[in-house]
Amino acid sequence: MLKKLAAISLAAGALVFIAPTAATAAPTAPDAASDSYPSPPGVKVGDPIIDTCEVSTIVFGADYFLPSENVNVSVSGLNAGNSAISGNTATADGGLTVTFRPPSDGEGSYAVAFAGSRSYTATITVSQGQDAAESCDHDPAVAPAGSEMPLTGDGFELALTGGSVSPWVLGGGAVALVAGGALVATGAARRKRA
Repeated sequence: MLKKLAAISLAAGALVFIAPTAATAAPTAPDAASDSYPSPPGVKVGDPIIDTCEVSTIVFGADYFLPSENVNVSVSGLNAGNSAISGNTATADGGLTVTFRPPSDGEGSYAVAFAGSRSYTATITVSQGQDAAESCDHDPAVAPAGSEMPLTGDGFELALTGGSVSPWVLGGGAVALVAGGALVATGAARRKRA
């Protein structure tokens, strides 16, 4: 009986430590031929939280807007009139890429609204960083207002959710592992005496 209890405790403790690894394993992609529904055109907000002198890029997939459509882009938020956006004409395939740079004294949430054949509003949060400057003109990484900005990266990134493994789960696994080890040691000691 004691052996079974020890084996179960050790197995439960090991499973608690293995579960996060198994949960984060990459899922297999479904076969494209088996997917009978077309995927809708998507929107991706590159950086929804930025500092004052940084930029956020909003990318609309192909066929989101009409080809070569002139899309009305408006910004609302603290001193929104001093913010900079680039691009408001959809490409030949209906996609659109717009960059947003907040005003140098901006802070809080900004709503970047798109009105065309479809509507969409992106919310971008701007915070004052440690070394927030009064003007972003000194930063060579920031493009001037109204200029087109290239996309960077491969476009395949995971969202930062802030999630992590609960300390309660890790603690419970450690307790189960120690309890199982204690039961094994107790059983071995009993066997020696007998």
